[in-house]
Amino acid sequence: MSHFRCAASQVPAALLCLILIGWVGTSCTSITPTTVDVEAALEIAEIDTFNNALSDGSTDLPPRVNLAMAKSAALQRNPDLDVTRSRIRTAMARARQAAAAFYPTVRADFAISHVQDVAGNEFPVPERIEFYNPKLSFEWLAYDGYRRQLDEVAAKYSVETAAAAHEDAQRILLGAVARAFYTAALARDRMRVATADREFNTRLLDETEKEHKASIASRTDVNNFRLRLNNANVVLINATRDHDVALAVLAELLGAPSADLAKRIDLDVAFESVLARPVPEFGSELATARERRADLRELAARMAELKARHDAAVQAQLPTVRIAGDVGISSQDNLKFRQEEQSSSVAVIASWDLFTGGAKTAVIDITATEYDTAVKQLRDRYEAIVAEVRQRQPVITSARATYETQRDSVRLAREIREDVEKEYRAGIARLTRLNEAQRDLNIAELNLALSQTVLLQAYSDLDTATGRVLD
Repeated sequence: MSHFRCAASQVPAALLCLILIGWVGTSCTSITPTTVDVEAALEIAEIDTFNNALSDGSTDLPPRVNLAMAKSAALQRNPDLDVTRSRIRTAMARARQAAAAFYPTVRADFAISHVQDVAGNEFPVPERIEFYNPKLSFEWLAYDGYRRQLDEVAAKYSVETAAAAHEDAQRILLGAVARAFYTAALARDRMRVATADREFNTRLLDETEKEHKASIASRTDVNNFRLRLNNANVVLINATRDHDVALAVLAELLGAPSADLAKRIDLDVAFESVLARPVPEFGSELATARERRADLRELAARMAELKARHDAAVQAQLPTVRIAGDVGISSQDNLKFRQEEQSSSVAVIASWDLFTGGAKTAVIDITATEYDTAVKQLRDRYEAIVAEVRQRQPVITSARATYETQRDSVRLAREIREDVEKEYRAGIARLTRLNEAQRDLNIAELNLALSQTVLLQAYSDLDTATGRVLD
C-alpha cells in the first residue's frame, strides 16, 4: 500500500485522473448480453443427454420391480429429493453461520506504507520513507439485546422447515409412484381382457370361415367376427399405449427416465390384504394426519422461524456494545522490529443507530406480515387436509361395494357367455345374442379391473393424505 502526498495545486488534476480512470473501468466492465450454452451446463451437471436417451439406464434397478421396490428406488434416486436435501444442507450452514456471531473476530494485518516527497514539513524528512506495520486485532460483539440468540433460533427453525419440506416431498413422491403403478396395472388388465376377446373372436372366425366354405355360415357371420376382432385389436393397441406411457412416467419418478421397465416390472398386487383393511373412520384418520403430515410441521416451523426473525428485528433497534483491541508494531525503513516499537490498545465501542430512514421499522413490518401470511397458510393447509381425509371415506366405501358387485357381475357374464356360445354352436341362439354375451363379459371384466384399481388408489390416496404412506 502506497500513499502519495502532493501539493494543493495538483489535487484537481489528480481527482480528474481518478474520475477518468473510474469511468474507463466502468465502461470496460459493462454487462453485455450473452447466449446461454446449454451443452456446457449439462456437462457441468455431468449429464450426457444423448447417450442417456439411448441407453437402458436401469442397470442399478433390481431384476424385478414391484410396488415396494419402486417406492424404495424413488426415494433413493428421484432428483427432486436431491434438491430438498441440498436445501437442508443450506439451512444447516446458515445455522452454523448464525452461531458464529457469538464468537470474536480475530484478524491479522500487515501494511506497508510508502511516503514520498513530503512538502512543507519544518523538520528535515527524507524524500522517501517506508513504514512496516504488522498488527493482530480482535473484535467481539458483547451486547446487541437478544438479536444473535433470536437469529440462531430462527436459523434452527429454518433447518426444521427444510427437513419437513424434504419429508413432505417424499410423501408426495410415493403417492405419485403408487398412482403411476396402479395406472400401469389397470392398462395391463385392459390388455388382458382385449387379448382374451381377440382370442375368442379369432377362434370363432376360423370356425365360421370353415363353415362359410362349406356353405353352412353366411358371409355376414364371417364379417361379424372380423369386425369384432378388429375392435379387440384397437382396444389392445390403446391399452398397450397407456401401459407404456404409465411405465415411462413411473421410470421418471424412479429417477431413471431411460429405463425399460416393461421387462422387469411386477404389477401384481396383494389385493386380498387391501380388502382386509377396514373402512376408515374420519376422526382417527384426521388425528393420524395431524401427527404425520410433514407439511403441517413445515408451516409450523416456518411460523416459529418468522416469529424469531420478527423479534430479532425489534431487538435490532437497541444499541450495541463491542470490545475491540489490537497489538501491533510500527517500524520505519526496517523489517527488524524492536521492542520499543510495539503498541497495543483496547476499546469499548457503544453504537446506536438514531436514524436509519425507517429501514429497521420496515424490516419489522415485513417480518410481521410474513408471519401473518404463514399463519394463514397453516390454517388453509389444515382445512385442505381435513377435506382431503374426509373425501376418502365415501370413495373407499363406494369402491369396496362396487368391487364386490363387479366381481359377481363377471361371474354371471362368464356363465351367460359360455351358455350362449353352446346354444350358438347348437344353432339355437343367434349370432347377435353371442355378440351381446361377449360384449357384456368384456364390459364386466373391464369394470372389475377398474373397480379394483379405484379401490387400490383410494386406499393409497388415504395413506398419502394422512402421511401413513411413509411407513
